[in-house]
Amino acid sequence: MSATHHDVTSDQRADLQEAFRAFGSLSEQLTGAFDSLRGQVAQLQQDLTQAHAGNEHLAARMSALVKGLPGGVLVLDAQGVVVECNPAAIELLGEPVLGETESSLLQRCVSSGAAPSEHIELRSGRFVNLSRRDLAGGGEVVLLTDITESHLMQVFMARQQRLLTMGELAAGLAHQIRTPLATALLYASQMALPDRTNADLRRCGDKTIDSLKQLDRLVNDMLSFAQGGAARELVSVSALLEQVAQWLRPALRGGIRLTIRTQAPELTVRANAPSLVSAILNLATNALQAASADLNLELLARRSENGGAQIVVSDNGPGIPAAIRERIFEPFFTTRTRGNGIGLAIVKSVVEAHRGSVRLAESSVGATFVIDLPVEEAA
Repeated sequence: MSATHHDVTSDQRADLQEAFRAFGSLSEQLTGAFDSLRGQVAQLQQDLTQAHAGNEHLAARMSALVKGLPGGVLVLDAQGVVVECNPAAIELLGEPVLGETESSLLQRCVSSGAAPSEHIELRSGRFVNLSRRDLAGGGEVVLLTDITESHLMQVFMARQQRLLTMGELAAGLAHQIRTPLATALLYASQMALPDRTNADLRRCGDKTIDSLKQLDRLVNDMLSFAQGGAARELVSVSALLEQVAQWLRPALRGGIRLTIRTQAPELTVRANAPSLVSAILNLATNALQAASADLNLELLARRSENGGAQIVVSDNGPGIPAAIRERIFEPFFTTRTRGNGIGLAIVKSVVEAHRGSVRLAESSVGATFVIDLPVEEAA
């Protein structure tokens, strides 16, 4: 009985020793795995520290680059609020900038209430070009480039070109100036002859005045072409058309009908009203001169697709031949025997001086001229 009990105890002791050995081996494996894991964690912490330091260095460098950029930088969130900007943007736009919405920023800084998408004029008189890029997380970044010097250079070059053209124009019109001048001198000399009756004097006086008026028109045309017309005051587009109509109504005759339509009476532009009225009147007068007894002349004011003001002068007259459509705005180009070829060139010069454009639109009947102008909302 005692021998059997001794055998069982030996077996148990052997099992316990085997278990201790297995436990010890497992402990050594766990210790090795823990040491390896601790080393990996330490390496990871070191990598993260280096990466963080690198990111901070990169962020600091990027911040320094943005601050040092000669152009303004605005960062807008998804709601269009300025969340970041650089000193150049503050210098261009003035403070405050951070926290402002883009709409309020434009209303405060831009001279025109409806600024073009890429080119704006600030109230300070500077001109800025806008470039936009969307951000991945929403919002966008806006780069403002000061183009005042280049803009002024373009204005100067355009004026120099107009002056050069004016010189060529004066040379080309010399014979036209000579004719009315000679006529005026002739009739003025006849008034000094003896035995002139009152009827003769009146006739000579009227002829002299007509010739001098023709000279005055030629001189005014050249001055208008040279100056181009400068924007001065806020003017209603419908009021401009009404002024044009007042000049046209006395010239209406026979079956000629004039229609004035205003689809957007609220449109206002910053313009030199007399020069712009003269340009529109020039287009309408061309239609009257080319018209037959039956003519429908229409002046239309409407808002263009991009939000600007659009003035359309259209008629159902003979139209303009396709062969000369590309040349009608060139100085000196005319198909009329008594024309000087500067009327449409003056129209183009005046409209472009108002930061607009004029074109001959496609039409199945007659001629249709379209003038596009930037809008400025009335305060």
